[in-house]
Amino acid sequence: MNQPSIDQKPEGWSNAPESYDASFASFTALFAQDALRLANVGPGQRVLDVCTGTGALALIAAEAGAEVLAVDFSQGMIDHLHSKIRQKGMTNICAATMDGQALDLEDNSFDAAFSVFGVCFFPDRIAGFRELHRVTRPGGLAAVVNWCAPERSDLFKVIMGAHREVFPDFPPPKTPPPGISLADPDLFKSEMHAGGFARINLFTVRHIWTFSDPHVVYDSLVGVLPGFAGMLAAGGQAAREAFRSAIIQAIRQKQGGGPYGLEGEAHIAVGVK
Repeated sequence: MNQPSIDQKPEGWSNAPESYDASFASFTALFAQDALRLANVGPGQRVLDVCTGTGALALIAAEAGAEVLAVDFSQGMIDHLHSKIRQKGMTNICAATMDGQALDLEDNSFDAAFSVFGVCFFPDRIAGFRELHRVTRPGGLAAVVNWCAPERSDLFKVIMGAHREVFPDFPPPKTPPPGISLADPDLFKSEMHAGGFARINLFTVRHIWTFSDPHVVYDSLVGVLPGFAGMLAAGGQAAREAFRSAIIQAIRQKQGGGPYGLEGEAHIAVGVK
């Protein structure tokens, strides 16, 4: 097995919570809402959110009346979510530091389990699916959200175009980066099947990330994605500035003075235990 990348290590996300909430969380929360609707989550249900990040899905589920446990391997993310829970005065949501590939939870203990843009980062994705299956009660659901192929999303096309412009000689990766490792719907479904789910329905949804200034896109990528930030840091200050300029120029060429938005597309796989 390959060595985990910085995106697959807890320390890679330790400084991301504030940046994520300030920029990207409202966008990914749209996909979380879709997953919750597909699973028909409501009052009294026991819900697990794996790789909760700053808690978008977990908080929405709790506001709908579910009893929620939110887990993430990053202590920084969990500390940030604890603060939000206290500020909101919510009593039906708990947060804990936990590895989604080895959950310290009892079998058959949740009505529904979720992971939004999380399982794709696991070094052992099938172990992650297996754990979601194990802790879901018989007849319960697990819904997992992952990005589609990059060429299907304006957001990724802008990023990839800037990368080609700034690093024209950079060799393409031998395998997809973790964040898009489950972009192939057939692979996505087959790995979820391997994790134990017998019946899986896969849905494809699109949403628009809106922002007031194109600079937000670059700043968000650097502040939120540790692998992306590390790649640019290795290229030096000139590469960082060139990448920033390429992203801003690409957005302004298509959208002028705004309003600004980039579409993103994701698959939601819903498995029944």
